[in-house]
Amino acid sequence: MVEARRPMNLYELLIAVLLVATTGCAPTPSPETPLFDADSRIILEQDGPTEFIYWVLPNDERLWGADLGEVPSLMTFRDSLRLVLGEQRFLGTVEKESTQGMDTSIIAMETNGDRINALLVHTGTLGSIRPMHFLEAQLLNYQISKYPFLGHPTEFHAFIVKNPAEDTLKVYFGASDQPWPPKPGPLIKEMEKDLANDWRLIYHMHDHFEGEANNHLGILAPSLADAQYYQWLAEDFGLENALITNGMHTVVIERSEFDTFESH
Repeated sequence: MVEARRPMNLYELLIAVLLVATTGCAPTPSPETPLFDADSRIILEQDGPTEFIYWVLPNDERLWGADLGEVPSLMTFRDSLRLVLGEQRFLGTVEKESTQGMDTSIIAMETNGDRINALLVHTGTLGSIRPMHFLEAQLLNYQISKYPFLGHPTEFHAFIVKNPAEDTLKVYFGASDQPWPPKPGPLIKEMEKDLANDWRLIYHMHDHFEGEANNHLGILAPSLADAQYYQWLAEDFGLENALITNGMHTVVIERSEFDTFESH
């Protein structure tokens, strides 16, 4: 039986039309399907667009690799952003948000806490920015397949726990149709059961976005609230690493760095 493909959304249709117009070729469908979808999720709580869910996965090495797999909504976002900004502005924006080579001396001249955190990352003082990995891309693709980054941007948060004995992962996920993610009470409650049985909280992940005035691409650094949250998760649940992605790159922040960021 051949699985039916979902209809294209507006952004995907725009990209397909432009590809045909510029190259004479329509995009070739991938034989793969996204890793995360509604059929494979386990629902903890759901209220309209607000959902608290999780997936169970084997800890396959592909999850941590640079091959993103089938992520049509993420690719549509990237192609759409390039079209909206134009090639030069697009490349400049991506470079600006992924650099870690800024002069460290400018940190001392800044007084805004959120800006200080951004400078700590972009000077290479804290965190490590790299291209997105498979797991991050698949999670973001799941959320923006419902709420496109350019048309209806939202933040989600995910808690990734690992069972070392069985080499198994659970990916707890909370999101809605609002700009900020819902409070993760149902996820925390379920995750605590795993942690009590020798699972480890290896990652917290969320996404950042910006408005049109800032070229849409999110800042790869924790806000004051993010940094405070990481400190709490580390103290109470043993969080080992944090991930922030903007759809192009991801910053990886180690537990030893949490207290060095500015926080509330």
